[in-house]
Amino acid sequence: MRWIRRSSRREALRDLLLWALLCLSAVLAPVTPPWWEPSGGWAAWAAVAGAVVLGGAVLVSRRSPLAGMLIVLAVGSWSVGEGLATVQIWRLDGLVTLGPLNGFTPAIVVLSWLTGRRAARSRPAALAFTAILGTGTALTLVTSCGPRPDPVTSHFWFPLLSGILLSALLPWGVGRLRWQRVEQRAREQRLIAGQAQLHERNRIAQDMHDSLGHDLALIALRAAALEMAPDLAERHRRAAGELREAAADTTERLRRVIGVLREGERAPLTPPQESVAEIVERARESGVRVELTGEESLRDRTACRVVQEALTNATKHAPGSPVTVQVLRTSAEITVTVTNRAAPTPPGRPRGGGLGLVGLHERVRLAGGTFTSGWTGGRFRVVASFPPDGLPRETEDLPLKDGAT
Repeated sequence: MRWIRRSSRREALRDLLLWALLCLSAVLAPVTPPWWEPSGGWAAWAAVAGAVVLGGAVLVSRRSPLAGMLIVLAVGSWSVGEGLATVQIWRLDGLVTLGPLNGFTPAIVVLSWLTGRRAARSRPAALAFTAILGTGTALTLVTSCGPRPDPVTSHFWFPLLSGILLSALLPWGVGRLRWQRVEQRAREQRLIAGQAQLHERNRIAQDMHDSLGHDLALIALRAAALEMAPDLAERHRRAAGELREAAADTTERLRRVIGVLREGERAPLTPPQESVAEIVERARESGVRVELTGEESLRDRTACRVVQEALTNATKHAPGSPVTVQVLRTSAEITVTVTNRAAPTPPGRPRGGGLGLVGLHERVRLAGGTFTSGWTGGRFRVVASFPPDGLPRETEDLPLKDGAT
């Protein structure tokens, strides 16, 4: 909050300084219409009015740069008598002023540059310049036709168009180039930061693979040694063999997943994906009593994630309790229901931190579905309804009830 206040204070001081500098020329050379000849005190009032107009233009240029530029451009177009040069143009009477100069010319140049520098889009300013120059050119052609051109062509339209080109369009183009260079540098910095993040992720992925792979290899080695023990019962030997195979399979899956994060590794177009039946079967092999009904062969990513997290939740907080998994599918919706009879929680011990269910709720929400969890009749129930992969829909989020994770 303090930083925002300091930033706003600095911007206000800069605008005040800019207004003071631009007022010098506006006060010394007040801009008045060509048909009005102020005298005496009226000249002072014209200078004050110019300072007020400049203050309003500088004030609105912070939020709407194009509006501030158009304000000073409109007022500065009143006086086109003096300019950078005078030339004689064919068929026009008298000398034609090019690049008119008056008290508002510095403001036109500066605010045009700021418009190109600050505005995120160039289309509105380009359309404004096109409309002004197009209208002025058409009127110039109309007034210069005929046997004798209208004097307003050489005394107003030519000076006005040349002033817009030199004092407004050219500075705006320079400011626009400056904005593009700043944006290009910002994109390069973001690209460099993104590459640094990718390198760091690659290093973390390598560390994870080495650390977890080593631990899983030790588990497989110990399971193999246990499997070869001569005094081990046959059923325990089979369990040790299954543990060794599970550790080897997990190591291979870890290698594939970490390989996607590694730089230089080609990501698979079709990532490995289990079915609901395979997840349930693996839980059964681990000793969990699971009953599966419905679409057993479903391979929807969100459905598999819900079943996997719910089974982990049940085995963590209600070991040995039977679990029921029901998967129903229609053409527009998949509904996954996982129910288990939870073990009583000891007094003073909270039922988990809720992070697993919070993450699951967010995943289902992003898939366009609804998620509920909680206790019902002494049983813990997780219900997730969502469209199949690739068919998102808009739904209202339901509140996540407290439950175990």
